[in-house]
Amino acid sequence: MASTTRRRTKQVTASELPTLRIGQFRTRTSNTNSLAFKGPLLPWPNFIRDVDAAITSQRWSTRVIKHTERLDEEVVEIGDEYGVQGRFQQWIGSVMGHVFQAQAIDLHFADFKCLGHRYSGTPDTILQTSQTELKIVGELKVPWIRKHRLSGLAAQSLQFRHLLSDSINYMYDLDCMYGFLSTYDETIFLKQELVQGTWRIYYSPVIQGSARYVPANQNAGQLVVSVRQCFLHVAELAVREGPVTNKPLKSAWFGN
Repeated sequence: MASTTRRRTKQVTASELPTLRIGQFRTRTSNTNSLAFKGPLLPWPNFIRDVDAAITSQRWSTRVIKHTERLDEEVVEIGDEYGVQGRFQQWIGSVMGHVFQAQAIDLHFADFKCLGHRYSGTPDTILQTSQTELKIVGELKVPWIRKHRLSGLAAQSLQFRHLLSDSINYMYDLDCMYGFLSTYDETIFLKQELVQGTWRIYYSPVIQGSARYVPANQNAGQLVVSVRQCFLHVAELAVREGPVTNKPLKSAWFGN
């Protein structure tokens, strides 16, 4: 009989994501927006250390989230964006939904349709409250397309601004302060904020899905946070915020 491991909220949040199983036959084209974000784009100050501070100060629930018998080994083969969306919701949406419940955070992942909004676009996923208040909007892309790779891109390059444009466009149109772009393997978190009279977009470092939490004092001073820990931190920020208002003209933010 296989041994069973009890994994509690803190452990699950700190762990890495299972590796995707990508099929031999799969989509080969990019769905990157033809528009680029033209507005102010800056690094999110102290993002990693703020995630770590939020994690270390957390009063963790002792609730068992998972009983595992090799259940962290991916067995579903994927070949398109719908497959990526499914695995994202399995390993991030579902798991973090249980974490949010255990930590008394009124947020859960949902399809955009669940929001009941008349918006003509269709974000790939959202986080909303129990009262259907939108707090975070997300865009998902397949990780095996070269144009979708986030690591190594120059932060102000045109390709980087193209990649972020869908997520930022949803944040803009839906008055949402927080958003993210994820390929499952890599995730960037986004925030729009009014600073000295100018609306700006802040972006986090690229967070690897394969990253497991390593405190700074255990890795020669190099702090590593997991993508689930980042979602927990951003969720705690977003749940306290209302809709964004008084934005710039859209033409000032998006163009070819």
